[in-house]
Amino acid sequence: MSRSTSQRLERGLKTTSRRILRMNLRLKKLFGRRGKTIFISALPKSGSTFLVNALARVTGYQTFFLGYHQLNEQDLYLPNLIDAWSMNVISHQHTRPSAPNLDLLARFAIRPVILTRNIYDATVSLTDHLERESADTPLLNVPADFMDRDRAARLDMVIDLALPWYIRFVADWSSADHDCLWLRYEDLTAEGVDTVGRILTYHNLPADKAAIDQALSQARGEGSRLNKGVLGRGEEQLSAAQMTRINSLTRHYPGVDFDCLGLSEGG
Repeated sequence: MSRSTSQRLERGLKTTSRRILRMNLRLKKLFGRRGKTIFISALPKSGSTFLVNALARVTGYQTFFLGYHQLNEQDLYLPNLIDAWSMNVISHQHTRPSAPNLDLLARFAIRPVILTRNIYDATVSLTDHLERESADTPLLNVPADFMDRDRAARLDMVIDLALPWYIRFVADWSSADHDCLWLRYEDLTAEGVDTVGRILTYHNLPADKAAIDQALSQARGEGSRLNKGVLGRGEEQLSAAQMTRINSLTRHYPGVDFDCLGLSEGG
């Protein structure tokens, strides 16, 4: 088979696939009951797994990943959005507001919750994760000699290679023309019932405080690491030079408010 023939066949298959997806969506819209979607777009290590577990308990919704693969850039994936059309689902992903993602959010009438965390604490927590749990994440895959380096060098790698993504995440969502609810990890740890209640109210769902409190307690009882996320670890473990390097990343976005990361305005 010639290369040109192969390319024509590939284009034909892609066109057919897109037509099937569009037809599937049209049929679901015509005959399927529209479900509700609670979508949490979160910074890594910001308590999103715990939050989704609590929300699933209080709502009865199914947890459902709306991306293509957990270790891929966690963009929205149209086939999964179509599959979830008639279901009540909760999804948490590390998703930036690229033009295609915003288009899909608008097409499926999804109003995301944006979950952030103090960036110094998140740096330490992400480094802990790479050391103890997995060397592969959607943001950063560390080399085989990662654990042979001292702790300061491991933190440096996270700062240099992963933290720019954190800054872009906040800056991009801040300028995105889309209805969002902003929440912080610190609010979840200090005022969990009120924070979950805000999400439910935002989605026009009942926000019974007793039910929320019970759901939070059950989620903590499943071995959640939320209580281990001690506030202030970042400032204790990062050097002044490392924190200065983190702060300097905001200069690329003058005028953006980075208070949700525990940083001052960019510029």
